[in-house]
Order: sequence, then C-alpha cells, then structure tokens
Amino acid sequence: MIAFRIGAPLLAGGLFLASPVWAADSWTTVPSDSALTFQGSQMGADFTGHFQSFSSDILFSPDDLPGSKVDVTIDMMSATTGSADRDAQIPQGPWFAAEDHPTAHFVTTAIAPGADGGYLAQAELTIREVTKPVEIPFTVAIDGAKAVADGSLTIDRVDYHVGLGEWESGDAVGRDVTITFHIEATK
Repeated sequence: MIAFRIGAPLLAGGLFLASPVWAADSWTTVPSDSALTFQGSQMGADFTGHFQSFSSDILFSPDDLPGSKVDVTIDMMSATTGSADRDAQIPQGPWFAAEDHPTAHFVTTAIAPGADGGYLAQAELTIREVTKPVEIPFTVAIDGAKAVADGSLTIDRVDYHVGLGEWESGDAVGRDVTITFHIEATK
C-alpha cells in the first residue's frame, strides 16, 4: 500500500495558529499500473528485469518535504527477467542470495526540491545487508484523486556484493544497474 500525505506544514506562532491545516490524504497503489524494474547488461546485451512484489509506505507533501518519507521493501525472490536461465540464477548465492537475504530495503533520509520542478531524495539502499547512501531524482504529479511518481538511479552492483567472484569484473555481466520505479496511486 502506498500512502501519500498531502497537506500544509504545521506552523507554530501567533499569526499562523489561525491558519487552516489540511488533513492528510491516504493513497493506495494501483499494482497493475505500477512497476519496479532494473536494467543491466549480460554479454554486451541489455536486459530488463521486474520485481513482481514490493511494498511501499510513502508520506509526501510538496508543502512539507521535511515531513515526507519513502520506505520500500522489495521481495528479491520476485525478480524476473524473461530469461529462464538468468531467472534461475539471480536468486542464488553469487547474485541476490535471496534465501539468506529475502528483501532489499530503500528508505529516504531527506527529500528536497530538485531540478525542473522535481524532487531529490537522499536515501539508504540495503541489498544483501549492505547499506549505502544514494540520491534519487524523482517526480510526483498529483491530479485530484490520482498521483503518479517516477524516478530512477544507477548503482554499481558490486558495492552491494551482488555478483562477486568470477562475475565481479563486469566483463560478462555489467556492473552498472539502473533501478526505475513508476508508481500510480489513487485516493
């Protein structure tokens, strides 16, 4: 479930106490219209994978970025790429080690205005129990009872101990992985 919080910041002080305070709106993700994907390369050919299962708690208000927060948990066993061989390998030890590390976790530490009317999230991404700080630019469009959020970031998979050993060099499987999200939610 995704919950967007839309409202004004609560301001203390004489003049502002009489100001209206908007109630937070709850939003629910539309799973059929939302996606969490990753793009990589294998033997020089690009491929795209999808996480079929993830959960999100999102508190967001353009008027209260300091009070906004995104928290996403990803089911690593739900990854699919359309290649039976690759799909059999990625949950295994050298890659996601999903039996020992069944989830990945993304949580923001700060959200600020970004470029072109978007936002920039400072966050921590945890994969295989390795946590690294990341920055992710994203957009949110709110139109009445519908909200749409989009963003992406590129990581070096080796920083998270994904594909070590014979795969670490990046010769057969590229080290850069781009993670992209598209979330649609309704009131």
